[in-house]
Amino acid sequence: MSEKDLEALASEYQKVRLYKIKHFIFDFGGVLIEKAFVLKNLLSLIEQDFKIKIPDKDVDPYLKKLRRRLSSGIISAKTFLNLIVEKYYYPFQKNNGALPPKKVNIEYYLELWFNLYTEVTNFSYKMAEIVERLHKAGYIVSLMSNTYDIHAKSNELRGFYDIFDNVFLSNEIGYIKPDMEKYKYVLKKLDTKPKKCVFIDDKMINLIPAHQLGIIVIRFESLEKFKQTLKEIGIKEISPNLRKEIKKKYQQYKLKKKEYKKAKKAYKKAKKEYLHKKHKKSLKRRTEFQKKRLEYKKKKHEYKKQKEKKKELITEFKIE
Repeated sequence: MSEKDLEALASEYQKVRLYKIKHFIFDFGGVLIEKAFVLKNLLSLIEQDFKIKIPDKDVDPYLKKLRRRLSSGIISAKTFLNLIVEKYYYPFQKNNGALPPKKVNIEYYLELWFNLYTEVTNFSYKMAEIVERLHKAGYIVSLMSNTYDIHAKSNELRGFYDIFDNVFLSNEIGYIKPDMEKYKYVLKKLDTKPKKCVFIDDKMINLIPAHQLGIIVIRFESLEKFKQTLKEIGIKEISPNLRKEIKKKYQQYKLKKKEYKKAKKAYKKAKKEYLHKKHKKSLKRRTEFQKKRLEYKKKKHEYKKQKEKKKELITEFKIE
């Protein structure tokens, strides 16, 4: 994604039709848990233990490729560690004349990795409460996360995924954000349309493909900012059965619109007939015409009232 794409998204307004929203899709790291940079810390420990230098994982092409394969489930955390050792430790030992090279206990570092992640990841129970309230409000709430198998195992054992109706993990489905295929995969599995979904992620780069597909996107920065954004899109109170109440309001609008159109059509027809037969005017004919006109005005008034109420279900907010 280019800087131009990011700037364009950051300055754009989104139209939200509340009565169409059915799904809320959450990212995990940076939204439900704080960023912990566990892998970076683990690699630093490995560097210290074996007195080697491992390149920056965000810059080195080989490490970037390994991380991508790990995140998409092509390799496991254990294989990842084995490949790191084979690339940066064993050749180093041979070059310095150590024969044979010291065997690395991969299981130890695998357990260390798991424990590090488990200890430093703090689950946001306030965000979890919002997820549960959205579920009770009648929405389908799903998780779409880029993760590693070892992190997913820790999260699953602690029940962090239990609050979601659907869980889409990159290491299980083989797709990672911001690849467009992942968003399309999730939409297909949910059997839904983009305009019915709201996606929450802390990274703007992950929001772009979702927005391009037509999904409503929210950039997560803090709990309070997220609550404020929900208010901006029209969800001030996440009350039980909220979605049903919103749909009921919209159905009332549609009903009044239908009744208004029917009354308008009947009135126009009666008016045409009445004016066409001026010489045959009678009290009965005039009375029938007046009734059609009054009915039309009544339905028009009711429709206008519902139309104003409908405006409350359509909002716009800026992606920041």
